Amino acid sequence: MSEKGEKTEPAGVGKDAPKNRPSGWATMPSTSAFRAINFELFVKPNKFVMGVGATLFLGSIGYMVYWNLTADSRQKTYVTIDEDGGLTSRPRTSRWE
Repeated sequence: MSEKGEKTEPAGVGKDAPKNRPSGWATMPSTSAFRAINFELFVKPNKFVMGVGATLFLGSIGYMVYWNLTADSRQKTYVTIDEDGGLTSRPRTSRWE
């Protein structure tokens, strides 16, 4: 406390505090290469880009799941080459049966 009974605040607190002071990774010393490679640690989050990226990622995962679920109907036959060089479609058989 000061002589008149007023509270003193540390530097950077209260009215003197900067409004847009970066925190976290942005305050640590780093090289330009680290900032270029890991730019997502230093930029403000963009919700629109995040939504588009999440939608595309989930869409591709969903497509791969769909492709694997419908793969059985595509794999009932396969193409072989005969002795004379012609192509023949044969039904798939299991070696376990």
